[in-house]
Amino acid sequence: MYYSESGSGVFILRLERGEKVIASINKFCRKLGIKNALINGIGSLENPKLAHYTVDKKKYKEETKEGIFELTGMMGNVAIFRGEQLVHVHVTVSDNKMNVYGGHLVESEVSATVEITLQGIEGEKEKKYDEEIGLKLFDLPDHI
Repeated sequence: MYYSESGSGVFILRLERGEKVIASINKFCRKLGIKNALINGIGSLENPKLAHYTVDKKKYKEETKEGIFELTGMMGNVAIFRGEQLVHVHVTVSDNKMNVYGGHLVESEVSATVEITLQGIEGEKEKKYDEEIGLKLFDLPDHI
């Protein structure tokens, strides 16, 4: 992985062929002490494992898409959950026939490259498990 800081806590990351996307983002954030961030990216993935969450069952259904896919969009965040760093990313990917799939990215290897813009967020925003819907959500104090 290569990276450059472009100021104000904004980083550009370039992942290389064969690297794991989620693991690489985790490694980068740990190394630089980034506790909270916003993530955007594009590139190409190989055999991405995607997931879809069903609220009434409180479970993810996982599916690995076999082959090489364009990463047409990636967005997510980094937060702290129970003292540990948590990377949460959603993606859209397209196959060689331009069929598009999307969902939560469990993990994937980089096919050619993945370019990520990571913007650090000041402070330490934590996520808390929400019993009602079964997900880890930002624990925010204000409500409208």
